[in-house]
Amino acid sequence: MLPAVITKIVGWAVAIFYDVERTGPELVSGPVLVTANHPNALIDPLVIFHTGGRTTRPLAKAPLFEQLFVGTVLKGLGGLPVYRRQDDPELMHLNERTFDAAIGALHAGEAVQIYPEGQSHSEPAMTRIRTGAARIALMAEERAEWALGLRIQPVGLTYARKHLFRGRAMAAFGPPLDVVPFRELYERDPREAARALTDEIRRRLEELTLNFEHPRDQELVDVAERLWARDQGLAKAREREAMATRLPRLQRFAEGLRWLRQVDSDRLERLRKDVDRYLGLIKLLGVRDGDLPSRFRTSSVIQYAVIQLTMLVLVFPVAVVGAVFWAIPYYLTRTLVPRFRPKHDQVATYKLSLAFLLFPLWLGLIGVTVGMVMSWKTAAAASLLLPLAGLAAISWRDRGSRVLEDARIFLRARRRSDALDRVQELRRSLVADLNDVARSWQEERRSRREAG
Repeated sequence: MLPAVITKIVGWAVAIFYDVERTGPELVSGPVLVTANHPNALIDPLVIFHTGGRTTRPLAKAPLFEQLFVGTVLKGLGGLPVYRRQDDPELMHLNERTFDAAIGALHAGEAVQIYPEGQSHSEPAMTRIRTGAARIALMAEERAEWALGLRIQPVGLTYARKHLFRGRAMAAFGPPLDVVPFRELYERDPREAARALTDEIRRRLEELTLNFEHPRDQELVDVAERLWARDQGLAKAREREAMATRLPRLQRFAEGLRWLRQVDSDRLERLRKDVDRYLGLIKLLGVRDGDLPSRFRTSSVIQYAVIQLTMLVLVFPVAVVGAVFWAIPYYLTRTLVPRFRPKHDQVATYKLSLAFLLFPLWLGLIGVTVGMVMSWKTAAAASLLLPLAGLAAISWRDRGSRVLEDARIFLRARRRSDALDRVQELRRSLVADLNDVARSWQEERRSRREAG
């Protein structure tokens, strides 16, 4: 039961650190190899733990197993070490043992998760996919005389503000892939079969993720999709749509951007400059997340203010208790992490790892102090209620930040109506340009289909 308990705990923790979403079919039962992209270090398996619905044994780089906290958790989850050349080339022969252990777990009907890119990164697109996952899957079926029924299930992981507390994370589960159809090719040429299966894994992962040629492309696509969705009546200006809802549209816009770069790079640069101007204007008016309303109706503003302020006032007493009590470990986590100078894709891992250490220690210290000064019953009650107060503080913080931003936008828009007019004019121009690009793209696609 230990892996199941640890899975629940770390999954619950990542759901506090992030606003986590899930989409797609359930993780299948029986032997399954979960393959995912790797944009956020140790946070990636935690998101899968939280959203997968069943315990999955992770493959992780060998040095992690030597760390006190992370290594203990990985061992408790039945994790399997992967020996990489860049860590220690002399230990790479031990990967045969890891492959055997992974195959043994699959033969026992377990779920194993692996990251075919081989390392975490912050690149705008997936990096080269390695053949390890494919080789494990094919060898597992071969040793079971192709009667195992093993399936590979891809999971696309997407993050927004991944280095920040209360950023957003989404796990997109794809349909499972059967391994048996690769039997004939494997028996003829094992290496070619591994390459073919690896290519299929990559193709399926790309269907579940966002991939860009350049880092700046993501901002352009994000703004373009928001404007288009609003123009089509699919979303409101200040609505925070689910990542699962936006992902298919964002992928479509990313595809269109790649086409535009090929056929008219000058037009793409003009569009990028207009988007930069638009972002500059809405940020001047206080927008940090989302878009700017075209106008503010008095009745809607009053209704919004009454509802949001009522909710904030009701939760405020409990939220204050939670914020005050947890302030010290929260502050220590924020200030200590930069001292380690982690890479961008490792920031959240360091934060969550420190939080796993500091927050329970702090709760234990307070519990012991209360028990010695007052009573152990009071200490037990505090140990149960204070985490709930912390959750209330997080909820209050999320809502309060949003309300504060909305209030700032409203006040600045009232003072600078000329800027609001310029925003609306530029928005209309951008939407017209986007629609024109979309028509050109669709016409070319139609012409290609007819010609083909």
